[in-house]
Amino acid sequence: MDDERPDNVTTGQDGPDSGAGRPAPAGGSHRFLATLGKVLAGLTLVAAVVAVAMVWRSGLAPIWWLVGGAVVALALAAAVGLSLWRTQPDRHPVRFGLLTGLSVVLIAASLVLSHVMVALTDFTNGIQPTTAATVRYDVIALKTHSPDIASLAGQAVGQLEGDPNLDLVRAELNRLVQVNLVDLADPGLLAELVQDGSVAGAVINDAYLSLYEENLPDFYDAIWILHSFDIVPVGPTRSPTWSPTPAPASASAPFVLYISGVDSYSYSGRSDVNILAVVNPGSGRILLVSTPRDYYVQLHGTTGLKDKLTHAGIYGVEMSVETLQDLYQIPIDYWLRINFGSVVRLVDAVGGIEVYSDHAFTSSHQHYPFVQGWNHLDGDHALAFARERYSFAGGDRVRGQNQERIIEALVRRFSDPTILLRYGSILDSLQDAFLTSTPGDVITGLVNHQLSQRVDWQIESISVNGSDAMEPTYSMGNQRLYVMVPDLATVQAARDHIAQVLAG
Repeated sequence: MDDERPDNVTTGQDGPDSGAGRPAPAGGSHRFLATLGKVLAGLTLVAAVVAVAMVWRSGLAPIWWLVGGAVVALALAAAVGLSLWRTQPDRHPVRFGLLTGLSVVLIAASLVLSHVMVALTDFTNGIQPTTAATVRYDVIALKTHSPDIASLAGQAVGQLEGDPNLDLVRAELNRLVQVNLVDLADPGLLAELVQDGSVAGAVINDAYLSLYEENLPDFYDAIWILHSFDIVPVGPTRSPTWSPTPAPASASAPFVLYISGVDSYSYSGRSDVNILAVVNPGSGRILLVSTPRDYYVQLHGTTGLKDKLTHAGIYGVEMSVETLQDLYQIPIDYWLRINFGSVVRLVDAVGGIEVYSDHAFTSSHQHYPFVQGWNHLDGDHALAFARERYSFAGGDRVRGQNQERIIEALVRRFSDPTILLRYGSILDSLQDAFLTSTPGDVITGLVNHQLSQRVDWQIESISVNGSDAMEPTYSMGNQRLYVMVPDLATVQAARDHIAQVLAG
């Protein structure tokens, strides 16, 4: 019998497992291989247990996936590990080699799976806004003024009296230089007084500079920024009331997500994309409701002049949320804020998207051509497609429809199971690409629900309408700007449609 043959004897009559035709390993090599086998056997079991624990901790896998996968993975790891532990490399070198290779493969697979789960968990936690989010303020003056902030000492500097962070801004500015602060009613008046020299300069939320760029381009070109500083805001209004909804008991519970697209490569500023995604996982329905950026609405918590919806973003994403809640008379559960860079990185990360266009046009940005019909878009083309409004008679109305089609294309892409093969590039490219108030357990619950139910999402898109007008605004005072006065019939139709989707 093989088990009785001395270690130093080989014959040509035994099977391949006996190592026929080869000398047995030397004693030192045998002991090393035996020890290596036992180490690999232990690592195989440990790696499998860690991988199962990481999947369980992530909350991404449906319970029946987790239980079934854990049983198979642990049983396979145990079988390979125990066999490797008991196999003697000198007597069964081929079996030992096969088991060693299989053990290495199982360890590598377990490590890769653990890495994926850790990366997904870190990503989910990383897109949550921090309580220490800051707002940037700029000290500005005309370019005819000295560029040194110290030159403002003792002079009149304008500030907006309605700024919710007024006390913090005053304290920081006085720490930098002692000035005489003058309260001004609105950004339009502030710009006017800076321009005519009534005040030497002004301290203003950096997001307002985009207002000047759009509505007072000559002024924007005439000023420079003497100094910038960041403060932790006290809220978008003096008494903010909105907060994210806690995670529901069921992943199939409907919810409303506000998607805000900021008109820059940062996260502060006007919100040019304002889409409500009404999601009902139970019925597999998603309703996208687009509200034009220039919609003339009452900003939440303000009195007097109405304002463009896009200007709400200047005061914080919560102001946009609360204003849309007032408009549609529904609670908004969560928000997602993206910027220009987010769109580019997201689309490129998923390998591009297929988007249908009702029009053939060339974009104002980058001058990309788009055909009527289906277009395959990379990130830069998707951004140009989503931003374009000057090529259409419908202007911002058509732009809103195109933005909804970008979202629809991304939903379709993420519903494809093969997208998991791109998880590494997606997570790497999307780190810091957007922020959301959606709790991590809601996100993992939705992923879990999609994997277990394989929901075939039915996506609908609507938009509200209005009439063109020139009106004064809350943010720019008495200066008349282009606005869209809401057509209340389309608003009510949107309210009814939202209620229908939420009900199932």
